[in-house]
Amino acid sequence: MDHHIVSVTQQVKHLGKRLTIQRRAVLLFMLTTRKYYTAKDVYHALKNEMPNITLSTVYTSLRFFVKMGILKEHVHHDSPNQFECVVTMDDIQLPEVI
Repeated sequence: MDHHIVSVTQQVKHLGKRLTIQRRAVLLFMLTTRKYYTAKDVYHALKNEMPNITLSTVYTSLRFFVKMGILKEHVHHDSPNQFECVVTMDDIQLPEVI
């Protein structure tokens, strides 16, 4: 699993960001659960392990991974948006970001 994170870390750095502990936790949660989740779902799932994480951080991380092509955001007009992981741990080789 760690070599996958290294690949993502390189992509994140290329975008001028860091793969923070919070971003890493959100990414690993989404990669390992393989379901549709709202930002609040992810927040509540991680809150016990990371008491300092905020809902804002979770939402920002989810949107960041959408931009990277790792997650897909499903927009709902009558309920909170849901996020889906569109890659697996085995195929997380992301396209090069130019």
